[in-house]
Amino acid sequence: MIAAYEELRRQILNGQRGPGLALFMRRGMREWMTACSLCLAPSPTKEFTAAPDQAVLPQGARTEVVLILAGMLLHGCQERVS
Repeated sequence: MIAAYEELRRQILNGQRGPGLALFMRRGMREWMTACSLCLAPSPTKEFTAAPDQAVLPQGARTEVVLILAGMLLHGCQERVS
């Protein structure tokens, strides 16, 4: 956070306009810090893993999903032709 602030400060002193300057000038340091902390915070990565013997969807649900998607696709094609 300190490094980001010093970089913004350096850019202002050099007459440059770096990212975050508009937010800092319009909303103040507090809002800039909030936005900056969201950008600098490491995003948690959550991997989806399914057991090899475990299906993500039951067999009956797969068929229903395919039929729904096919219907949506065909409906979209019919609207474009009309």
